[in-house]
Amino acid sequence: MNNRGIAFAFVVLATSSIACTRTPGEERAIRAARGHGEVVVAAVWPWELRKDLRYGEGLDLAVEEVNQHGGVNGRTLRLKRIDDRESVDEGRLAAQRLAGDPDVVAVIGHLQSYVTVPAAAVYDLSGLVLVSPAATDSELTSHGYRRVFRTTLTDRSIGRQIAQVAARRGLHRVAIFYIRNTYGRELANAFEERASEVGVAIAARRSYDPSEQVNERTFDGIVREWKELPMDGIFLAGEVPSAAYFIARARAAGITVPILGGDAMSAPSLMAVSGAAAEGTIVGSVFHPDEPRAEVRRFTKAFAARFGAPPDVSSAVAYDAVRVLAHAMQQARSAVPDEVAAALHAVKNWDGVTGTFTFNGDGDVVDKHLVTLVVRKGRFEYLPEPPSQAALAPASLR
Repeated sequence: MNNRGIAFAFVVLATSSIACTRTPGEERAIRAARGHGEVVVAAVWPWELRKDLRYGEGLDLAVEEVNQHGGVNGRTLRLKRIDDRESVDEGRLAAQRLAGDPDVVAVIGHLQSYVTVPAAAVYDLSGLVLVSPAATDSELTSHGYRRVFRTTLTDRSIGRQIAQVAARRGLHRVAIFYIRNTYGRELANAFEERASEVGVAIAARRSYDPSEQVNERTFDGIVREWKELPMDGIFLAGEVPSAAYFIARARAAGITVPILGGDAMSAPSLMAVSGAAAEGTIVGSVFHPDEPRAEVRRFTKAFAARFGAPPDVSSAVAYDAVRVLAHAMQQARSAVPDEVAAALHAVKNWDGVTGTFTFNGDGDVVDKHLVTLVVRKGRFEYLPEPPSQAALAPASLR
């Protein structure tokens, strides 16, 4: 080998050595900056366990629309689906695999907060953008991550807004019954805090153990006690099926006051367990296809035309997650994660299906309003806000 050949071999070897020392995050940023090929986004979700949800269809519709309009900066957007089995361990493994895949620039997922929170640390450390469409636990955005965003409401915001609903519907003394886990406690605390600000007194506050084997007789003691309690409403910070059992027993015992619940109760299984007892129950959500906003009407029509069925809440949050991520990439004119994250932080008043998006420094949406639903004839119906609802909504809903 002559001197020129030796020199060339040395350059190749040195370049290869440098490439090998790059972290996956650095390699991801370099590949994304090249600006060609598909833009790959991972969609991590418990696909097998949650086949009843129309979440995947919401993702697909959004991707189809983005690509029909030229993709992301002229590049095709592609989803890579991964199943986390609604498990902390599987979620962590999925996060670690994606962290090592330099072709993936962002992740949309997971469903459960207890899976999302530990996975978020892996994503942020590896230079991936995370858009969380369903995790409501405030801890997700409390660690100073630069690339983690939540497109739904926090438990704190939901609890505060349900207290406003109680006030606007003329309730003065409300009892709180909550499940003793992170979700139930944060919802109950936020409700109580906001209730005191809007003139709603707390008649009583009790809780139940989430590990308890709940059945139709579990809540008979509290029901007997509260039947004699001076109150005109109940805030139930619970989950199905336990919340549904409580409603059934309360109504069977003759408790007739309005029952309000959080977003975890906005599932059809509430009616499946409690039956006719669920009639009149008011719950919070982020979407209903009958909400009269133009963006909701357009989405609902497009979804039904594409899939032959109306969208559910999961369809809407999935659709918004894809669309706002694609919007940020367009604004950044880049798929480089740090540049996309900066563009997401700069999003102001972007109109989505589940509301208007403005992200704060923590990655949370602010000033996003809860949609209120009521059970009528065995299904959830959209419940319009009382005319003066807006007057109770300060800028600091978080």
